[in-house]
Amino acid sequence: MSGLSAAVVTACAAALIGAVVSGFVSDGGIKKILSLVLGAFMLCALIVPVSKAASEFSVNTDSYPSYESLSATADEAYQKQLVSATRTKLEETLAAILNQNGIYPKKVEVILAFADESSIIISQVSIYISNGDISKTAQIERLTEESFQITPDIIRSENE
Repeated sequence: MSGLSAAVVTACAAALIGAVVSGFVSDGGIKKILSLVLGAFMLCALIVPVSKAASEFSVNTDSYPSYESLSATADEAYQKQLVSATRTKLEETLAAILNQNGIYPKKVEVILAFADESSIIISQVSIYISNGDISKTAQIERLTEESFQITPDIIRSENE
């Protein structure tokens, strides 16, 4: 902004000087030469501050995150959302399978892990059951192994 104010002040000063000097000159030929010289001076007076301001103008992009970091952040958020949705669907599916067989667990938890960058595995299944379903532990294990190919941790719930 200081470059713009310097250009305005210089142009005003040049116009004022030109007006004062042209008042003292009465000859038509000298007046034309003087107006040509003052016009060139005003043009240079405007160009120099503007070009200086343009050369000093720079955009500081260091404070903004890079494309790579934004992409990584978006990818991580997508992966977290995908894992969360997958975990929820697996828990609902296992609970529905158990319910179809007359077993009503208090809670079903599925823990997922990344096998590599493009695949997710089931690392652990925990099933919380009431004291009344203790006799169905073998059936719960069998159903879970058939459906998910993993042996579940069956945990008896203390509060009924």
